Amino acid sequence: MKKIIFLGMVFLFMACPPTAKNAARIYIQQGEYEAAKEQILAGLEKAPNDYEYYVLLAKVEIGLANWLAASEAFQRGVAIDSTRTVNWVLADKQNIPVYWQTFYNAAVTLMAEKSYHEALRNLSYCEMLDPNNVSEYILEGGIFFELGEIDKANASYDKALSIDPENAEAYFLVGRAVFDKGQYDSSLVSFKEAVKYFVTKYDRTVKVLFQNVPAVDDNVIREIARLWGAKNEEELEELVKVRLGFDGGLTEQRRTIEQFYKTREGLARTYYYIGMVYYNLRNDSLALINLEKSLDLKDDDLDALYYAGEINLKYKNWDKSIGYFRKITEVKEDDIYAWFYLGVNYTQKKDYQKAVDFYENKVLVYDPKNVDAMTNLAYVYREMGNNKKALEWLTKAEKAQKEQ
Repeated sequence: MKKIIFLGMVFLFMACPPTAKNAARIYIQQGEYEAAKEQILAGLEKAPNDYEYYVLLAKVEIGLANWLAASEAFQRGVAIDSTRTVNWVLADKQNIPVYWQTFYNAAVTLMAEKSYHEALRNLSYCEMLDPNNVSEYILEGGIFFELGEIDKANASYDKALSIDPENAEAYFLVGRAVFDKGQYDSSLVSFKEAVKYFVTKYDRTVKVLFQNVPAVDDNVIREIARLWGAKNEEELEELVKVRLGFDGGLTEQRRTIEQFYKTREGLARTYYYIGMVYYNLRNDSLALINLEKSLDLKDDDLDALYYAGEINLKYKNWDKSIGYFRKITEVKEDDIYAWFYLGVNYTQKKDYQKAVDFYENKVLVYDPKNVDAMTNLAYVYREMGNNKKALEWLTKAEKAQKEQ
């Protein structure tokens, strides 16, 4: 009888999972992830080919917000036993959104690091866990775009649009891909669709934000965008409570404001590209209209400011052009081209002393061998009647050109 009991006890002991796994599971449930990790690493020393340790390790790294480490642990489990590792994750239905977010975050990080193929591998896991999530296909399209695989990028965007036909971001990205291939008329079709859905979404979020006050205030809208962009949560908290009338403050409206800002940025970016479509089609009038719409939403966009300034210069709207180039220098002090075109504007206005100041004390300070600035200085000094200085700068320009 004693022998039978002894054998039974041995059987029960052998049937129990290893102590390290049990301890790790308990620590994970308690949120003690570092302690769980110690148990897992100890277990892996004895059983380095046990896939289950790696899926537990992935769970721990998720708890520690280490997205890349979590993905790596999962992939090591897959390398040992792909079927069991994948099934283990799929069986954990309650946490599938968490796993999806982990692989998505890892893909975003890897894309930023230009590890494009690793990013795509993580997105393949996203698609396995949630094949109808639009975000993964938009990110996938962006990665293919960076790799120069435009057809694959468009296929990803098309997949996103098949799931969500009103997805403004997907329309924008399709338009950008075609734009970069020089197919401006085709890109315009997608950009206009993007604008339509961005506007709908933007108006909806604005309506939500201003539901407690009598009317929408454009100044408040701009202030919200500025504070969110600057990550000034203290002032934004007060604005949401006092000017928008939400007692819960930023906590209550954070998601709506984040969506508002993201949509506003997307709309500004789309208007910019529409402006550039018309610019490339040599329709400066429509280009300027759309660039100004972009700047109305995002007034510090350097590219939009530059082209708006350039078109106004063509139209001989010197003061407007000066305003745009001045804004660039406020955002980026060492922007040589902005200083150069300020000099051109003042030359055209015949305010020669200011033109000289910009060429000599700005452009040539940042770029001492700028031939265009030297040539323009020669012209300005000649117009001022200072032939000696004009000859001096013309000689310098010729010398600098030979040295290039």
